[in-house]
Amino acid sequence: MPHPRLLTAGAGVLLSLLCLWLLSGAVPARAAGGEEGGDRTGKLTVEIGWDAARQEVVVRERCAYTLLPDSQALAEIREEGAGFCDGYTVLRDGKAPVDHDGWDNPADTVTQESSRSPARVRTEFATFLARRSGSQRLNISVDMPSAFKEAPAGLPDVWTVEVRAPRWLFHQIRGPVESQSPGTVTWRVQNVSQDDIPRSVELWRTVDTTKPPSTRVQTKTELVTAFALAVCGIGVVAALLVARLAGPAVPRRWATAAMGLTVVAYPLAFVGIPQPTTSNTVVIPFFLSFGGGTPPGQVWTPGPVLGLWLWYVLPVAGWWFSCRLITRKPPSYRVLVVSAVSPLLAFPLMAAGGTEPNLGAWLAPAFAGIAALASLLVLRALNESGAARRWAPTAGALLWVACAAHWLGNAPIMSDRDSVTTWPEAAAVLVCTWPAAAWITSMLGPVLGRAVKPVIRALCFVVLWAWMLSPFLVARATDRPNRGMDPWNYYRGPFFTGYMGFPLCVVLICGVALQIVCLLRRGGLGDRCRALEPIGRILLVCGVLMALGSPSLRTLSMWGDALAILWAGLGSLLLLPVGADATAAELRSIGREDHARFMGRWVETQLIWDTRADFQRAARSALAEDMSVSDFSQRWKELDVPGRRGDPAARLARAKRFALGSSGGTAPRTAGLVGAAIAQLLALPWAGYQLMTGDAVGADGFMPFHLDEISKALRFGHWALYGFVFGYFYALLRGNTPIGKAAMLTVVVLPAEVLSMITLTIDPQYARNPSWTDMAVACGGLAGQTFVVCMGMGLCWEWWLARAAALKWSQVRNFRRLSSITVPLGTVLVAAATAFATVVAGAWAQQELQPPSGSPPSSAPVAPAQRAP
Repeated sequence: MPHPRLLTAGAGVLLSLLCLWLLSGAVPARAAGGEEGGDRTGKLTVEIGWDAARQEVVVRERCAYTLLPDSQALAEIREEGAGFCDGYTVLRDGKAPVDHDGWDNPADTVTQESSRSPARVRTEFATFLARRSGSQRLNISVDMPSAFKEAPAGLPDVWTVEVRAPRWLFHQIRGPVESQSPGTVTWRVQNVSQDDIPRSVELWRTVDTTKPPSTRVQTKTELVTAFALAVCGIGVVAALLVARLAGPAVPRRWATAAMGLTVVAYPLAFVGIPQPTTSNTVVIPFFLSFGGGTPPGQVWTPGPVLGLWLWYVLPVAGWWFSCRLITRKPPSYRVLVVSAVSPLLAFPLMAAGGTEPNLGAWLAPAFAGIAALASLLVLRALNESGAARRWAPTAGALLWVACAAHWLGNAPIMSDRDSVTTWPEAAAVLVCTWPAAAWITSMLGPVLGRAVKPVIRALCFVVLWAWMLSPFLVARATDRPNRGMDPWNYYRGPFFTGYMGFPLCVVLICGVALQIVCLLRRGGLGDRCRALEPIGRILLVCGVLMALGSPSLRTLSMWGDALAILWAGLGSLLLLPVGADATAAELRSIGREDHARFMGRWVETQLIWDTRADFQRAARSALAEDMSVSDFSQRWKELDVPGRRGDPAARLARAKRFALGSSGGTAPRTAGLVGAAIAQLLALPWAGYQLMTGDAVGADGFMPFHLDEISKALRFGHWALYGFVFGYFYALLRGNTPIGKAAMLTVVVLPAEVLSMITLTIDPQYARNPSWTDMAVACGGLAGQTFVVCMGMGLCWEWWLARAAALKWSQVRNFRRLSSITVPLGTVLVAAATAFATVVAGAWAQQELQPPSGSPPSSAPVAPAQRAP
């Protein structure tokens, strides 16, 4: 029989265990019951801080709340993987901060002990506002009812909203404040579905940044003005080419006409996508922007009026000028009729495609025809015989073509962004795209120097026309994918609307090829070419156009590229002076034997000149001892520079010019090819690095990315074009020596290359992460590479000229003199610096026009309490 005390102790132990078990089961039940009773409170924290590394204001939001296990809100979190965190707006200077520079989105956290217990949700999201120095004013407004209109059921009804902004000044706090402390203000929203009390706070702070702004507001005037500068640079060299090809008869009129047709593109560029005049179609453009400011495509979209002027009016005028070069007469009536009737054919084709024209569409071509006929009659009446009467039909046809192009620019298939659906509409577009192919094909005869058979001309025309239109034809023959991105979406729009990257690339490649073929055919020793000097200027501008890859209206509207083209166009007049082919004709005809004789004379003259200087220094002591004045005078006269014309310095310069200013008896075509090879070899480190790592400019959603490989190839080979110009036109370049000519080439090419790079590194519209350091590294490396290429060609040319005359390089360049050492040594040092810059250039901004959609998450978020600089 157990002892009574033991039984009492055992009963007490069992009773204690029973109480502990009951308590452990009752506490969760009470907790759950409390949650179901509505005692849940959510918390929204809006934290305004400063990211010292990015030098940007960061808006960080945090939400913490509890959800019931069977609530719709928790089910939605499980399905979508993101929790609810909303109910406030942030305005910067009274405007929504659409100019954000990226975001940080850590994973949301959901904590739940079991499937029947409540879930604790924590979310966090950070937005980095665009970098801007100076005063910062933020308005934070709390509007929980608007956020809960579309929120899932099950969220807490009571919320605590807290705004933290250390080191910010609080102004105009509105709404009932629950608590407030320095840098913090808290509100409590009791019923989020019915609460309508306004709550807001205004924050002020002044910050100073050392980095460039991360966003910039562009205007249509800025983009169009940049495009106009690029057009002026191209128009200058084109007008000089037209004036030279036209012959000695009134060259200024031809140059003025060419420049006038080019400059007209500037006012037409302001005409975007007008409302159609032949239907009731309403144009509603749609754009997507993912940070970095408003994309240039939304600020300025080239319209069909500008597109038809560039792809119909100007090519037609060029075709007529080619006919004048071949026949030495104005274009024939057959050519004028074909050019004038083609735009008119678009009208019945559009009508066959379903377009219903209104009265204004009928009257527009009628008035244009009357104006063209009136101009024709006026010009014929002013001068009964002469140039005005002969060119009156051409002027009338040009006026009609211009008016018809403007009228077609308002047609539905030209102005809206709908795809061309019927074959009559496609034919209406095709009848306006042939002049560019006809113009390039018509230049085959003058370039080859002989008549081309009609069959070959027709075949070249068809191939070139199909090449220009191939992306657009393939896009319309390809079905749209059901899912994913459409790779041909860019080409499904109208041909004459947008940046037109591929057709401009085709025209550039064909134009450069025709010019090089023309120069190679006329590149013999002593050959004369009427347009030799203007072609060199155009090739130099084409090299600058290829520096960024494939040219398009997008790149021409970049202020850096536009200034580079303008500088290259004007600088080409400095590098290749007007009339240089006539003044340097005797240098181009110097043969190998004459070059050896001139080099020998130059070495002898330079030696006499240096000896005279040495004799002057040594004669001071000799005259004081045993040398007579008569002996000194006689030897002084004997050491004078040979020759009778001009002073000794002029005779010395003339001897140097004839010795070092020619190609050493080498044909210009050979010298051009050698110069291209040398330039490409010297530029290989930088060009190869860009080819392997740098994206082509324009490789984004607003440009045809099918041009990536072509753009990279053009950018890689544009250095060879500089070398070809240096070698082929060496005798015509300004300067007397290879180093002087290379220095002049550097003056023209280096600013153009650097100007294009500046835009890609500090302009937030075109740089991924604007940075002064990136600009210094990129521009410094590119400037060093350009200096190496130009001065390296000069040194190679000097060695080549010495070898052609059977002389040593040391006989031409005295390495004992300081200047003769510093130039090669400086080149080597710059080459080393360029190689170093190429290695460390991984940090500089990617050459990409449109910033990416967002920024990568921050690996180490900066505390919001960090002090701004």
